[in-house]
Amino acid sequence: MKHLVPSAVPAGAALVTAALAAACASGGGAHPRDPTPGRDTFVRMERTECLGTCPIYSVTLYEDGVARYHGRRHALLGTRWRKLDPDEVARIMDDATRVPSWTCDSARIETDYPESIVTVSRGGGSRRIVHDHGDPCTPAAMLQLEADIDVAGGHPQIVPYVR
Repeated sequence: MKHLVPSAVPAGAALVTAALAAACASGGGAHPRDPTPGRDTFVRMERTECLGTCPIYSVTLYEDGVARYHGRRHALLGTRWRKLDPDEVARIMDDATRVPSWTCDSARIETDYPESIVTVSRGGGSRRIVHDHGDPCTPAAMLQLEADIDVAGGHPQIVPYVR
């Protein structure tokens, strides 16, 4: 999976982007959320580092339709919020609970790839799914789930954020 990260931005656009990012990053205190697995209802995907320039960020979708993006490195930095249909969050959570468990011969897994860690929390329980992107045995349902979380959460390389 290839991640697109802008390599060059004209100076004027960079200043505008930085100003907008700073304005949105604070969140204005409107959404001071830090969910607890098993207690709160949400689905979160964290993308981890690799030996290269893989984007490091997390997307959390809450049951009420609020989405939180937090970029740490090689991605749009800072925290951004957006709103989506709560039914979409419920559908993604249902899909996450249906991703089958899988195993792969460790000799087939390529090293130095990032991981995606999906946590779904609902009804007092939680499930954590770790996907090593060097794993050729990953079920298609997991790849689709990751893409759906990125799109619904407004991953900045896919969907622009709005205030």
